[in-house]
This record gives sequence, structure tokens and C-alpha cells, in this order.
Amino acid sequence: MPPRVHTVPAGCFARAALDELIAMAARYARPVVGLPTGKTPVGLYDELARLASRGQADVRTWRPFAIDEYVGMRNHPCSNRSFFSRHWNPIPGAATVEQFDPEAADLEAEAGAFAGRLAQAGGLDIALLGIGLSGHLAFNEPGSARDSPARVVTLHSKSRASAAACWGDDTPTRALTLGLAELLAAPSVLLLANGAEKSRVVARALRGPISEDCPAAFLQQHPNVTVILDEAAATA
Repeated sequence: MPPRVHTVPAGCFARAALDELIAMAARYARPVVGLPTGKTPVGLYDELARLASRGQADVRTWRPFAIDEYVGMRNHPCSNRSFFSRHWNPIPGAATVEQFDPEAADLEAEAGAFAGRLAQAGGLDIALLGIGLSGHLAFNEPGSARDSPARVVTLHSKSRASAAACWGDDTPTRALTLGLAELLAAPSVLLLANGAEKSRVVARALRGPISEDCPAAFLQQHPNVTVILDEAAATA
């Protein structure tokens, strides 16, 4: 089945994405959810915090896993760990996100250990994903194989340019990431994209050739993908 694509006005984007995520999570008793960072999911997390504080959403059974992390300073304000401290931890009832250690002495061993913890949890039930300008999912950059495992990667120049807006001169060159193998093994995938700058890569992912040149295009082969776009991201 091709990805199901829903295009909504920008002002409805966060709530539409959250409604779909909650509906997916309701299918599982204790859903294991892969969580992204970046600008795209911020509104979703903020809306989830608002609803949970009113008793209108319940995430107490959710088991959250980060899908990636920059290699470097664990507590840097631009790290994914710091992002979750700001945007996930305030959600009432939310469990602490299971995360990579970006300062591990052996980063490849850390990637394997993290994948092991995810496997012990039963693997992802839901992969909540954004898409990078390079076509990456998590930090599976161009050249990533469909069966690539969790590992250390070198960041694409477009990914580094996006990160530089926050990191500046400290922008990392490497990251830890779940592989496409772990992400695409999730029975349910929810892809989010907003803004005109994402329109071309979204079109390539959803309608372009399936190849390692655009890892997000592998979503075309997944049987259960829902895509939420704002109108600007759907223009290409």
C-alpha cells in the first residue's frame, strides 16, 4: 500500500500529526515509540503536553526511544538529549526517553547496545519521523542501505548546515542513529514534514525512484505509512 498522505493548513499541522500519533498508539497496550527531534515535531510535543495536562491525552504507557543523537557533548543545549528535556520531559506522565550516549568511549558498541535495548523492548511499534533536506530518516544519510543497522554515521553537508543554525562552530560531524532496519521494522510509521523547504525532498521520497540516494524513498515499500504535510511542504 502506498503511503497515505494528508495535507493540512499550517495552523492545523501539529494537532493533525498528534491526533494520528495518538490513534496509532491506541492500538498497542504499551507502545514503543521512536521519537525525532528538530523543528518539525516541536508543535506536536507542545500540543501533547497541553492535552495531557488537561487529562485529554495519556502517555503513561508509552515507551519512548530516541531515534538518533549527535556525537559530542551530551548536555550541549543543541543536543537531542537537551531537546527532549525541553520538549518531552514536561509532558505529564511521560516516561524518560531512552537515549544514546554521545560521549561513550566506544561509539559503535554504544550503537549496538542501544539497538539491543530496543530489541529487548520488542522493537518499535511506531516510528515517528521527520525528513531531512538530504532525504535522511533519523540520520540515515544518502548511501544508507535498506537493511542498515544502528551505527555511527558521518553527517551529510545539508544535515550539518541545518544543525549549524543551533550549534554554530560546534556543529558535529558525526551522529549515532537507529538504522533503516530498525525504523522500517516498525508496524506503523508516521512521517511529518512542514515548510516549503521540505517540498522537493518530500516529493522525491514519496514519488521518486527508490534508492539509497534518498533513504526516505524506502518508505514507499513499507505497508503502513501515514504522512502529514502542511500545504507548503506539499507544493512540489
